[in-house]
Amino acid sequence: MSFSDRQAPVLIGVGEASGQSLGLEWPSPVDLASGAVKAALNDSGAPGLADSIDCLLATRLFYDSGVGHQYGSPANFPDAIASASGVEPAQLIYGDVGGQSPQKYVNELAVQLHEGKIKAAVICGAESVGTVKRAKKAGHEMDWNLPSDRDFLDKRSDFAVLTMYEIRHGIISMPMAYALLENARRKRLDMDRESYAKDMARLWSAFSSVASTREHAQFAKDWSVDELLSDEGGNYRLNDPYRRWMVAQDAVALGGAVIMTTAGHAADLGIAEDRMIYLHSGADSSAPLISEQMDLSRSPAIEWAVTKALDLAELQAGDIGPIDIYSCFPVAVSLAIEALNQLDRPLSSYTLTGGLSFFGGPGNSYSTHAIVALVQHLRKDGSKPGMISANGGVINKESVGIYAAQPVAGGWSPDRIAAPNYMPADKGTKPAHFTSGNGIIKSYGTPYVKGVPGSATLWMVDENGTPCFGMLEDTPADTDLIGRAVEITSDGKRNHAVLK
Repeated sequence: MSFSDRQAPVLIGVGEASGQSLGLEWPSPVDLASGAVKAALNDSGAPGLADSIDCLLATRLFYDSGVGHQYGSPANFPDAIASASGVEPAQLIYGDVGGQSPQKYVNELAVQLHEGKIKAAVICGAESVGTVKRAKKAGHEMDWNLPSDRDFLDKRSDFAVLTMYEIRHGIISMPMAYALLENARRKRLDMDRESYAKDMARLWSAFSSVASTREHAQFAKDWSVDELLSDEGGNYRLNDPYRRWMVAQDAVALGGAVIMTTAGHAADLGIAEDRMIYLHSGADSSAPLISEQMDLSRSPAIEWAVTKALDLAELQAGDIGPIDIYSCFPVAVSLAIEALNQLDRPLSSYTLTGGLSFFGGPGNSYSTHAIVALVQHLRKDGSKPGMISANGGVINKESVGIYAAQPVAGGWSPDRIAAPNYMPADKGTKPAHFTSGNGIIKSYGTPYVKGVPGSATLWMVDENGTPCFGMLEDTPADTDLIGRAVEITSDGKRNHAVLK
């Protein structure tokens, strides 16, 4: 087999593993990630591939992203995976925090493969949050600490997800952060709470129908719109606007892996051309933190990365077939759908896995599973290119990749991967704005515990139009707070608001 473009980066092996597929009662992240790598090696159909792998990149565990637990973690997660998988890569890399990571690193490694810096690379990850939660409940003892004397490249950056200013104003979880975006978008669309909730439920119902098609789905159930709007099935209210099954579910035992190389090396290994999936373009963007944005109803990171990836692939949104949009919360999907502006697509066509609520949310590694599903889809039907949209933080980190079953006409080049786009803080914002006086509520999130509202987090503008966060201690139940006037006072740590 000969290729005119032997250096074109291709995906040649994909694999997944779960607690049920491995038959392990207490699977660790190493068990799951190595199980997925072995599955990907087998999927390639190339017995000599393992010896060619000279780079292994592991997405960062929740444990090493600031969410610790009592069972520990390997000192060198990529080394632990490599050892358990039976591969000996010269280069070991541990990824940064964020759900954009798998696609971001596919983009980066594609350039290195094309330039000949590496021969074959594994991108893999896993989460065992479900194992941790069950073990704590059962009082089961485990020790996931593993020593290592090998060096690895740690890609962790100092990019914050939330600032102390935001945390002090009640944004202590991703559901609370995304609630602000969700309600801001609702306001932009001029929708009432009930109508918007039905729209979210329709989207998530469509996604739930896809999860049952995936072997490793952790929470597969075909939810109706009415069920997603009710208290049934443990679907209690988390906050305004979310219920439990409208957010990412992290209690999973999942591992995923993809293997990349060049078309020429794949051919030398004897891999059939119809098993190769080509990366046509990629884009990566970072927007400012939410306290430094003037409009929480949009995602400039998604808008830029989707548009740029399409431009680099010389495609229109209507040319794209299979898509998986990172679906931690409905607004993340809705904003990507708006960026694509393909109103005639069925809602179920925006996911290949069923999403983080129903397939499961394995931390930073979810989009590895989306890429696995896309490769499998394109091998069966490569008539149209596919897209992955992966996000991190509070939709302020976005990576997009466009893939196809056919090589790039005229040959692949590194300029098909956009240089990272780092957006500055919006003019008119202050990173920690304390103020007193009159204000208007622009968005909010109200936490609920057993049906009782807690103190609401408010996103407001003051008398000068400068955005700020605040707390509303006496929050009325089931009340739309958007547009309400407030009196703001500050104690230097928080802005406190009272409804007028």
